[in-house]
Parts: sequence; structure tokens; C-alpha cells
Amino acid sequence: MRTPAVLAIIVVSGLLMATPALADENYFGYSYGAETLPKGKSEAYLWLTSRVGKGVGSYQAWDNFNEFEYGFTDRFQASLYLNTSGHRIKGNPDLENNSSFGFEGVRTSFKYGVLSPFTHSVGLALYVEPEYSRRDKISGEAFTEFAIESKLILQKNFRDDTIVSAVNLTYEHEWEKEGEEEGTAAEKDEFEREAAIEFTAGLNYRFRPKWFLGVEARRHSEYPDADLGNEEHAAYFLGPVLHYGSQRWWFTATVFPQIYGTPHVNSIRLHLDEHERIETRFKVGFNF
Repeated sequence: MRTPAVLAIIVVSGLLMATPALADENYFGYSYGAETLPKGKSEAYLWLTSRVGKGVGSYQAWDNFNEFEYGFTDRFQASLYLNTSGHRIKGNPDLENNSSFGFEGVRTSFKYGVLSPFTHSVGLALYVEPEYSRRDKISGEAFTEFAIESKLILQKNFRDDTIVSAVNLTYEHEWEKEGEEEGTAAEKDEFEREAAIEFTAGLNYRFRPKWFLGVEARRHSEYPDADLGNEEHAAYFLGPVLHYGSQRWWFTATVFPQIYGTPHVNSIRLHLDEHERIETRFKVGFNF
């Protein structure tokens, strides 16, 4: 279970020794910006996300995304993700005890910048992300999921780019199937559809050269059978974000406690079934 931390130390050490390059910075942990990489430029990312607390028993989960991004034109970029995840679950009646770490799946993403936030009053980008997963995000058990995520990304900068704001609207369509050891024979052969809608927003202020401090918000909801008239649950998150960016590298950290959820599960005001009590995300990137 120490693997994510070890990977973070190795990657950060490498970044600190790297040569300077222009950076396409991620100012937020969860909200995407509208800027794209210049043509011919590449970027490597490491994402580490911790998810803690189900209200009953002990629950810890870690998500690790390793991303490589390339700018094909000044407006179009593509990325490849190799993902791992880990779980440590004990004493939760709805989940099997589990202590594991393994390969989760792969993703690709495609982003097209319609308007740059640095040359237009509002930046606009379109984003599509196909995904394959083989470990359930909540339980860590064997699982098969195919998904397509699409985003509408808006970014607005103020006061000579000392204030950066972003708004994302995300729709994800998922096809899920039980793992080999779970479910009936019919369930194993049939994919179930599900949809998710997510709204994120962030505001960051440059309080010192290279340093930004701000806040992020997120609302996530899911819909069985992809029926958008039947919301199964919704969860709201709000927390601080810290960003540092230099010519050589950048990092971003967001702490995201859940502030409200419905229906209430294992809490008087939170939804602790499909979501956790608190998420923490750390991202580091290097352009070359």
C-alpha cells in the first residue's frame, strides 16, 4: 500500500532535476482549464487521490493516474493514462474486508481548445475521455467497466491572470459488469448502463509569484440505466486548493471534504455509500 507514495517521491525527484520548459499548468485538482499544449510539446503527470471514510468501519482508498500528454497542434492534444488503485477496508458490513493494490485500467483523452483564456475574454475547450477499468472504485474487487466522459470547459482570468477561474460540466456514460466471482451467470454476461453528471468550479488567486491559493467546489450525481430523470444519489464537496508553478514544474493539491449528500447513508447529512467523507488530490506535472 506504500507504492503510491514511493512513486510520488521518485517522480517529484526527477522533476526537480529536469531542465526548464514551458508549463501547461493545472491550477485545480478537479477542474480542468481551457488551455492546451503547444504543438510538439509533451507533458508527464502524476495524480494521487486519497479517499477516506465510509461512516462505518475503516475505509481507505488510493487512486494513482500516470499520464502522458502530447500537443498535436496548438489547439488539439491527446493523453494516455495508466492507472493503479489500492484499498484497505475493514469492518464495513456492505463491503468485503480488503487490503490490495493493483492495476486498475487505462484511459485516453482528447482536448480541443476553441478559445484561449489568455487571448479571449473567456476560454473554451471540449474534452472527451474513453476509459477501461478492471477494479471497482469503491470495493477494489474484480470488475469490468467501459466509459466515455465528455466535458465542457470554461476558464476566465482576471487582473492580468493573477486570478484564474474555471467551470466544468461533465457527462459520463458507463457500461458495467460484475466481476468473475460476483453475481449470477446472467449478470456476468450483461453490462448495466449508468450515467453520471458532474459540475466543478474553482477560483485561484496568485498571492505570491508562482503561488496560487483558492477554493474548489464539486457536485457529483449518478443515474441508473442512464435515466437522467432518476437521480440515485448526489454528493457535494467544497475545499481549498493550493498551486505552485515554475518554468521547471508545477504541483496542485486539493482537500475535498464532502459537505452534503443525498440520500443520507451512514451519516446525518452525507452520502457515504458511493462517496467518501473526504478526498485529497495531489498532482504534479512537467513539460518537455
